[in-house]
Amino acid sequence: MFQCFLQSTIGSMMDNQSSLEFDSDESDLDVRAEEHGQMEDVLQKNLDFCVSEDEKLAEQSGGSLSHITDALEPYMGMEFNSRDEAREFYAAYGRRTGFTVRIHHNRRSRVNNQVIGQDFVCSKEGFRAKKYIYRKDRVLPPPPITREGCQAMIRLALRDGAKWVVTKFVKGHNHKLMSPNKVPLRESGKHLVG
Repeated sequence: MFQCFLQSTIGSMMDNQSSLEFDSDESDLDVRAEEHGQMEDVLQKNLDFCVSEDEKLAEQSGGSLSHITDALEPYMGMEFNSRDEAREFYAAYGRRTGFTVRIHHNRRSRVNNQVIGQDFVCSKEGFRAKKYIYRKDRVLPPPPITREGCQAMIRLALRDGAKWVVTKFVKGHNHKLMSPNKVPLRESGKHLVG
């Protein structure tokens, strides 16, 4: 909410500064009082806007704001309406924490081939296959090592054919995490189907 408030306030302040006209006949006190009054109006409008945005977010999630703020970290038994929603949540958690996320493994039903399980992992999970590292016919130098065997992950299972539930959550990383503002924004355009 604070980020929303700050962004909308700065934008409105820029708009208001360009629309202010200064009259040489008025004293500085009158101008400052007028600016102060305008700024209070802008701040109140922006605060109302951000509160309504948070209420919309809570309404969409079907819960309250406390549910959203409490869920800063995944936990066992946490429920999602879709795999896409779970991926978005874990990717946002990764950005806040300092790592990027990738899709790892899914499990399918033997009955109807429907996806019934999904793993999302830290992008440094696992190791590159040795055949790609130790090639004898290599012309170019090997690519940099990007996999470090990190175990951080979240595992989801489909329950009652409708809800995706967190069945495993590993928090620990075996590598240095990035600062949250350095984490690349990797939005996946694809939707998980099947």
